[in-house]
Amino acid sequence: MSEEAMREEVAQAVEVAANKAAEEEISKLAEFESAIDETLASGYLDDTLTVTDADGVAQVLPVLDSEPISHLVEGLEAVGGSANVFVHTSAGVVALSVVEYKPNEEE
Repeated sequence: MSEEAMREEVAQAVEVAANKAAEEEISKLAEFESAIDETLASGYLDDTLTVTDADGVAQVLPVLDSEPISHLVEGLEAVGGSANVFVHTSAGVVALSVVEYKPNEEE
């Protein structure tokens, strides 16, 4: 096998492994989001949802501790800068209250 063919084979194997890891991460996040949705529907987390937007809606942002922090920041930006964040960790679920995130506003 030539060196070029070996490099191509290694590159393909790396791509397959990366795709599989990404699929597993997406599956874990979807499962966690579903669990949060079910718990929210039960009313169990009502007292935990302390952050609301200007309309009084409690935005919820579930994330995995294995995700890059940039995903959390993007999620916060998508919901207007404040949210009740639930982080799935190996030790359980952590609830964070992000009251204000305004990256483009001067202080």
